[in-house]
Amino acid sequence: MRRIFLLAFAGFLLLAGAWAGALPANGTYDESQHIVRAYAAVDGQWRPHGPNRQSYKIPATLLPSDPECMRESDDPKPATCLVARPSSPAEVSVETYVARYNPVYYLAVGLPLKLSPDLTGIVMSRLLSALLCALMLGASVWLAVLAGRRLLAAAVVLVATPMVVNLAGSLNPNGMEICAAVLLFTSLLCREAHRTALVWAGVAAFALITVRHIGPVLIVIDLAAVALFVGVWALRRDLRGWLGGGVLAGLVVFGAWVLAARSPVGAGPGSASDLGVGGIVRGLFAHRFEFYIKQIVGQFGYGETTISPLAILYWYGLVAVIVVPALWFATWRARSVIVGLVAAGFGMLVALEFYFVPKANWFSHGRYALPILVGAVLIAAFVLDGQPFATRLPSRLPRWLPRWLPVILVAATAPVHLYALVRVLSRYRVNIETSFSPFGGGWSPPVNASVVLLSLLVGVGLLVWTTLPVTDSDETGTDIRDSTRTVPAD
Repeated sequence: MRRIFLLAFAGFLLLAGAWAGALPANGTYDESQHIVRAYAAVDGQWRPHGPNRQSYKIPATLLPSDPECMRESDDPKPATCLVARPSSPAEVSVETYVARYNPVYYLAVGLPLKLSPDLTGIVMSRLLSALLCALMLGASVWLAVLAGRRLLAAAVVLVATPMVVNLAGSLNPNGMEICAAVLLFTSLLCREAHRTALVWAGVAAFALITVRHIGPVLIVIDLAAVALFVGVWALRRDLRGWLGGGVLAGLVVFGAWVLAARSPVGAGPGSASDLGVGGIVRGLFAHRFEFYIKQIVGQFGYGETTISPLAILYWYGLVAVIVVPALWFATWRARSVIVGLVAAGFGMLVALEFYFVPKANWFSHGRYALPILVGAVLIAAFVLDGQPFATRLPSRLPRWLPRWLPVILVAATAPVHLYALVRVLSRYRVNIETSFSPFGGGWSPPVNASVVLLSLLVGVGLLVWTTLPVTDSDETGTDIRDSTRTVPAD
C-alpha cells in the first residue's frame, strides 16, 4: 500500500506544482504580502517596525518594482507590467498586513526566499508549500484506501478544488490550512485503518491551529463535528494520544505568538465602512454569497479572474453525486453533522463580515470556510460506505457503479483543472478577457506553459490510478479491494 501513498503524493504535488510554476509574482490572493512575511520570518525579523508596526526590511530584488500593477485599475493588465529590479544589495522597508501572522507556515516555506531573493526563490518556496500540502492530501488518500474506502479517497480529490491547489502552489497559508483540515477529517474517520492515523491527525491539528489566526475556531468546529459523528467518547479517547498532543502543542504555539505579537492580526488593507446592519445583509445577498460559492471552486488572481459558471456548476455537480445520496440515506445524526458543517462554514463567513465590515470593509472569502466545508463532503462519502451511519442503502445498484464511481468522479475533475489553469495562464499572458491563449502574449510563466499543463494532467492521472478498483496487497499480504462495501438494508 506504500505505492498508493506515493501515487497520491506525486499526483497532488504535480497538480499544485503546476500552479507554482505558472503564476507570476503576486499571482494569487495576497501573495506579495505573504512573500514579505516569509522572508522576514526566516531572516529572524520577529518584530515588525514602522508607523503601524507592519513593516519588514527585504532585499529590493525580492519583489517586482510594482507587484500590484496587474490589478491596479478597473482594466486588469497582463503580467508584462511586472518589472524585476536589477540585482542590488540594497534593502527596502515594505509594509505587509500579515506582519503579525504566526510564523509557523512562513518558517516552513520561506528558506528559498532567503537563499535566492527573486522570482526563482518565490517559485522554490511555492514548491515547498505544494510539497507540504501534497503530503497531507496524499496521506488522506492513502488512509482512505487502507480503510477500504475508495469513495472517500475520491472525495479527498473533489475537495481539492482548483482553488485549493492554486493556493497550495502559492505562498499563502490558507492552502495549508485547508489541506490540514482534509487530513484531520480523513485520519479521524479512518483512525482504525493504520496505527499512524492518529499521528497524522495530531500533525493536522497542529497545522490547522497555527497557520492562520482563525485556527482555534476551526479546530473546535471540526472536532465537534467529528465527535457528534463518531461519538464523543471515541474522540475523547483519541484526544489522550497523538491527536490531543497536536491540539495542545498548536494551542501553546498559537497562544505564545499572540502574547508576543500582542495581536494575531494587524490592520487590514481595507478602510472602515458605514454600511450598517441593513447594508451588510443586502450586500451578502446581492454579491457576497455568489462570490463565496464561486471562489470555493475557482475565482483566481485577487478575484478578478473568473472561470465559466458552467465549470463551477459542473464541479458542484460532482460533489452532489456524493452529498445528495448521503443526505438521503444517512441516519439523522450523520445528516445533522453534514448540514451543520455547511451551516457553520457559511455562518462563520457571515460573522466575519459583521465584525470586519465596520473596521475594514468586506472581508470574508469562500476559501476561508473550506477547512470546515470539506468535512461535509468527506463525511458524506464515509456515510455511503454503510452502517452504522446509513440506513436503507440500495441493494440493487448496477454492479459496476460502486466499483467505478470513484474512478469516474476523479477522472471527471480533469477538464475543470485544465480549463482553470489555461484561463489563468491566458489572463496573465495576454489579458483579462482572454480565456484560451496559454502560449500567447509577451509574458512567459516561470516554468514553460507546456510543462505546467502536462504536469497538471499527469497529476490527475496519478490520482485516478489511486482509485482504480483493482486487487492490491500491502506488505502483510492483506487483500485490499474496492471501497464500496455491500451493506444489507435495514
